[in-house]
Amino acid sequence: MKGMIAIIRKEFARFFLDRRMLITTILMPGLLIYLVYTLMGTFVSGIAGGNAQYTAAVDNMPQSLTAYFQEGPFTISDADGQTEDFKTRVKDGQLDIYVVFPEDFDAIISQVGQEGYVAPNVEIYYNSSNENSLTAYSAFSEVLDLYERMVANVFNVNAGNGYDLGTPQSSATYILSAIVPMVLLVLLFSGCMAVAPESIAGEKERGTFATMLVTPVKRSHIAIGKIISLSCISLLSGISSFLGLILSLPNLMQGVFEGIDLSMFNVGHYLMMLGVMLSTVLVLVALISCISALAKSVKEANSYVGPLNIIVVVVGLLSSFLGRGGSPFLCLIPIYNSAIAVTEIMSLAVTPLSLILTIVSNVVYAGALAFLLTRMFNSEKIMFNK
Repeated sequence: MKGMIAIIRKEFARFFLDRRMLITTILMPGLLIYLVYTLMGTFVSGIAGGNAQYTAAVDNMPQSLTAYFQEGPFTISDADGQTEDFKTRVKDGQLDIYVVFPEDFDAIISQVGQEGYVAPNVEIYYNSSNENSLTAYSAFSEVLDLYERMVANVFNVNAGNGYDLGTPQSSATYILSAIVPMVLLVLLFSGCMAVAPESIAGEKERGTFATMLVTPVKRSHIAIGKIISLSCISLLSGISSFLGLILSLPNLMQGVFEGIDLSMFNVGHYLMMLGVMLSTVLVLVALISCISALAKSVKEANSYVGPLNIIVVVVGLLSSFLGRGGSPFLCLIPIYNSAIAVTEIMSLAVTPLSLILTIVSNVVYAGALAFLLTRMFNSEKIMFNK
């Protein structure tokens, strides 16, 4: 036991006494994720429209349509028939759109359905090379389409409000359960990738691992000590990234989705998430450590481990679409079970059985991989590349 504790202390000292590694592995991931996702949210909100205002000059605005444009993104002015002047202003970007209604528009459409009726044409001049002009054209056209459907109304579907039985909370949990599992798995895997190959393959490359193996410390204690210490470091990196992700989600979804409110999660949900993250990190660190033990250098180890990142991404995506389908046996599949557990926690639909099966199975898999790593440490062919 003393040997295992010594290994853990050695790994902690190597990591926490290196300020550059501490900053790049723990502090920077969460901070960068928060900043990037916040900027993305601001950018997407701007594209989606947000609180943008558009300018429109209108000829012959019908009285029946005035109310539709009193509140909204349009600032409307009377064009007074100056057609060419306003076309030039739209072309030069000084005006978003120029709209021309036929005279007596309301009187004409009141005759809809009568014999010989000819639908009036509304002319909307816009500049497709100008983003604001193009968006204003789409928004104005949508209002006209809505009005046209009301004029030629045959029947209504969901007239009024109160038909959407979903709540802001259910919308938020749906979004979180679709985004968080994949992103969290990738973040945890990245944290493990940052420390595990350097600790195993790096020491083999530098020749310090051979010195460690000739000490009177059991190989099993070395393997367990490595896995525990690296898991703690990777977990800190994962927690930093997770906090950056969760805190940035309201900013990421601004102007696009409403209802992202973290108050729906209590302390119990975060503790369950922590348990899943810790057990997942144990499996990932043990797996990467076994693969790194086969490599002669850190570069070679990274090349071996790299393809696993694709598997992690695919598993994270599948969990959002497939779930566990009511079968508890899917909670025994490594990595996939963690993605399912995160999905259920984010959906506020986690069950005690699936959570326990996930954490226990992950610990068992980590123990099996630790045993495999011990056997690898006992192999001179593997450790000394003979």
